[in-house]
Amino acid sequence: MNGTAAQLDHGKENLPSAGEKLCMSLCQAFTTGPLARYNLRQRAVGGRFESSQQYVAERVSNVDGYREAFRSYCSFEGKTVMELGCSHGYLLAAFLEHENFTAIGADIDPRALRRGEQMYGDRMRFLQTNANSVPLPDQSVDVIYCVDTVEHLSRPKEMLIDCFRVLRPGGTFLIHWHPWLGPYGSHLEDIIPFPWAHAFFSMDTLLRVAARIYDAPGYVPACYWMEEETGKPRPNPYLDRQRWEEFLNRMTLRQFRALLKELPFELCAFDRLAFGGKAYKAARLLSGLARVSPFDEVFLKALVCVLRKPVS
Repeated sequence: MNGTAAQLDHGKENLPSAGEKLCMSLCQAFTTGPLARYNLRQRAVGGRFESSQQYVAERVSNVDGYREAFRSYCSFEGKTVMELGCSHGYLLAAFLEHENFTAIGADIDPRALRRGEQMYGDRMRFLQTNANSVPLPDQSVDVIYCVDTVEHLSRPKEMLIDCFRVLRPGGTFLIHWHPWLGPYGSHLEDIIPFPWAHAFFSMDTLLRVAARIYDAPGYVPACYWMEEETGKPRPNPYLDRQRWEEFLNRMTLRQFRALLKELPFELCAFDRLAFGGKAYKAARLLSGLARVSPFDEVFLKALVCVLRKPVS
């Protein structure tokens, strides 16, 4: 997170609630105070929030980890593979560096899809989804995967059932996602610099504080809030409450388990990945808690779930 203590204090005297004042104080402590070494934005691997190129590079650097998690259950080689929530297709392109397959990228954002067509249109096909379906024929895909997407589905049950429809019998659905109560559940780590912020403050409080920080003089937003054409910040994204309601479904691990029971898939794997990893190595000491209920709700960094469509 960029900015000085003075910038973080911008407008502080006008904060309407004690909760917002406390949240702002914690932001300052994690930015210029004694906890700055744990600042989520500054500790982000690859400086991924600082430029679009670094963001994509960091995401692509994780492909080996995804391949390792997925390869026990299926190979992409020679198959028709769809990524749900593909953005502009950079992960699909990275997977294609390792295996040869027919690639389909599906996303709800037309802007991302247009960029994908420009960059990778000769290597993969792009489709625009809606909130609950994918425009593909029945039983037309061998493998579906999604990375950090389930938490953004506004109608997750309907979308996952439609994925079941487009999978061929015996097909595999590979899911990697971040449950709501984990350390990054609020998806605000580029501006609210401490983990589990949403466990201590309401989302409304966090968005109000984020909006004030964003408008502070000298604050440099994360790369995806910058206009590529002008290099200037976009209008304050934290003022649009409806957008954030649509952006995060706030699904917990418990709710996801319940959802799986309503789906026609066979469950092949349910692997819980602990908070820590490359950025917070010391947190590995607590990794065991990510595999023990109910602590897994809190100490889980991500979940890898493998589903299969029955052959008959």
